[in-house]
Amino acid sequence: MRIKKFRAQTLPEAVSMMKAEFGDDAIILHTKIVKRSRFFGLFGKKQYEVLGAVDPNATTSKKTVTQANQPSGVASQQGQDWGVEDGSTAIQFLYQMLSKQELSHDLAVKIVKAILQQVPKQEWNETSLLKMKLRTEISNLIHVDEPWEFSGGRKVVALVGPTGVGKTTTIAKLAANYHLIARKKVGLITLDTYRIAAVEQLKKYADIMNVPITVVYSSSGLASALAAYADMDLVLIDTYGCSHHNQERMSALKAAFEELIMEKYLVISATTKSNDLMAIIDAFKDLGIDNLIITKLDETQTYGILVEAPSYAQVPIAFVTNGQSVPDDIEIAENDQLTSMVLEG
Repeated sequence: MRIKKFRAQTLPEAVSMMKAEFGDDAIILHTKIVKRSRFFGLFGKKQYEVLGAVDPNATTSKKTVTQANQPSGVASQQGQDWGVEDGSTAIQFLYQMLSKQELSHDLAVKIVKAILQQVPKQEWNETSLLKMKLRTEISNLIHVDEPWEFSGGRKVVALVGPTGVGKTTTIAKLAANYHLIARKKVGLITLDTYRIAAVEQLKKYADIMNVPITVVYSSSGLASALAAYADMDLVLIDTYGCSHHNQERMSALKAAFEELIMEKYLVISATTKSNDLMAIIDAFKDLGIDNLIITKLDETQTYGILVEAPSYAQVPIAFVTNGQSVPDDIEIAENDQLTSMVLEG
């Protein structure tokens, strides 16, 4: 077997380099981001590294025999309805791996079926092969955002989400990293006047970091608050928690954002159950969600939400948090790291 590393500015480019040299039979053993700097990737350019492999002994005649045994192709052999009570021991093992990470049944079955479409039926008991394919499938489903750039002018980000997911603490972590470490001009705005403690907490952080903060008491006040921060590199907006059942608060939040240019990041706790996750995403989609932040990874031992959330919301994960410490316990989401968390726990 030939094994080689390929590096490029994007993951698709690295994969294309691998296929150009090894051919379409090449498999991905591992992917990771390299040449990242400290402070969770705020500085420097990143590259993607793909560890690829190909078996030079795999001959065309072998492929021909395989195809002869499968006149309708591998996909047709596997086109039968596969359920979790059906299939080989290795297939059951894959499903159980996903189930233990609390992925929804539908998504877990979809992932396993996708793997079966790629593997000849006579190799369904090859656990190591299936696990390799599983890593690729999981990696493809975990969409992550690029690190923030400020070359295009002021960046305005509002954090929205249910009560108790850590929006205020996450705002403080982001402000500390981008102001104190990246040396950006940062301004804070809070709409969370429902909780006096939340306002006071953010004010304390603002005082410590020496950044301005504005408390907005009405939907119409947000526009003027943003206008006052015209010279900032980054404006972070804290919002009140909204239950996905509370249509009144959701409508008020939508009214506050109306006709204003900003990005909305949905903050979700890693402890959220699959059914609740989908209901939350459905409720907040109406606001126009651009990215996800997954918090409280330190409070769970299952990480299926890292796959489920971006797959269902169809938006990438920007950041993950893993503790209460400001500014340390936050990281830019990296595909390889999150994939490993899901597969290795």
